[in-house]
Amino acid sequence: MIISCRFSGAIRSLMGGVLCCLVVACGPETAPPALKIEQPAAPETVVVPEPQAQEDVKPEGPRQVKIGLLLPLSGREQLVGKDLFAAASMALFDAYDPRIELLSFDTGGTVSGAEIAADAALNAEVDVIIGPLLAENVTRVAAITRGSDVPILGLSSDSEAAEPGVYVMGFLPEAEVKRIIDYAASMQAVKFSAMIPDSRYGMRVREAFGDAVFDVGGRIHSLETYPNDPEAVVEPIKRLADYDERRKNHIDEIRFLRSLGDDMTNEIANRLATREVSESPDIDAILLPEGGGLLRTLAPLLPFYEVDLDEVKLLGTGLWYDESLTNEPPLRGAWFAAPANPGVTDFLERFERDIGRAPSRVATLAYDAVSLIAILTREADLTGPDRPITNAKLMNPNGFQGIDGLFRLLPDGTNERTLSVLEITKDGFKVLDPAPAAFPLFGYEVTETATVE
Repeated sequence: MIISCRFSGAIRSLMGGVLCCLVVACGPETAPPALKIEQPAAPETVVVPEPQAQEDVKPEGPRQVKIGLLLPLSGREQLVGKDLFAAASMALFDAYDPRIELLSFDTGGTVSGAEIAADAALNAEVDVIIGPLLAENVTRVAAITRGSDVPILGLSSDSEAAEPGVYVMGFLPEAEVKRIIDYAASMQAVKFSAMIPDSRYGMRVREAFGDAVFDVGGRIHSLETYPNDPEAVVEPIKRLADYDERRKNHIDEIRFLRSLGDDMTNEIANRLATREVSESPDIDAILLPEGGGLLRTLAPLLPFYEVDLDEVKLLGTGLWYDESLTNEPPLRGAWFAAPANPGVTDFLERFERDIGRAPSRVATLAYDAVSLIAILTREADLTGPDRPITNAKLMNPNGFQGIDGLFRLLPDGTNERTLSVLEITKDGFKVLDPAPAAFPLFGYEVTETATVE
């Protein structure tokens, strides 16, 4: 099924304030009534009303720029898909450009569905594809569209789905791991450990962790993998913390002191006996690239097995961008790397107000992707034969300012984002090291970050 959305000048009167459009995009000067997007139960009833055209706004050229939006509007991921659809629609309203047409294709969240959607998008002669959501679907769509010169902005965070002309817009864990390890090293951390989930995500984090520690001249003290089972994480935590060995050494020390038969050494032994171990493990920082309930299980186990979190810093990735974690005492004072643009909060609040529920965190990706195409459309000559959306235009080395901050698309299909380092406190997240304000004008890597004043 194809859902076509075109927005004319009347949209301007329907918008709530423009949120945080990409650089050079602009919005209305006043704040009219908020946009409402109905979210139906099935994709067949997903409808965005098309307002009546006004005479004061006319297309500047005869050509429409068609965006093919490939999303799971049915199936297991349909709630996320509908959030992405709503966010893309919000961006199209905000762009205020009647030359842009949004065509939505349901993938059902499956590879076969993605194949059908890709064929339909090509038949509709789209200029660019946004989506799909899942990495394997992005890979399959890329195989079908290869040779068509239609760029793909996949909404996955898996760098393995990226290739030239097939970009992933998601938050890459490799970048988040590098950012937090670099910052920890700048704060004198040398000896690192990590608890890695036994998953595809974990495999990528594991490789990135090793590379990042090597790059800063650090040392890996211990590295443990755990399954997605709260009842199976105790032994990996104990091994990472060297608990059994430290416990044995502690008991041996007490026995030795008592064997001396001296009142002073007996007193020392008695004091030591009130503790499980003598000291915290010889670790400066522990990476916990986990989120949700499993993170809430892992974090308290570390002090339970005598890891002193006043001496050992906990580190995390963007999975920690969850305000509820401020209620977890073991995580207070911990650091993590993530996009921390003020526009994120504004967008999430506006989405909940307009749609009636809190969105999936990845909804910002669809908004930024559509807004990026709106920028390129504004700059394109739609009267000529040239394609309005090209890889060269998408890979602007200066990047684009989105809801999640500054980002740019790289020649290998991955992306680079400017990330902040945040600390978890009982009152919320505190920015310790702000994201860079701009990318360097050479190369494709951020080499300098802003310093804390």
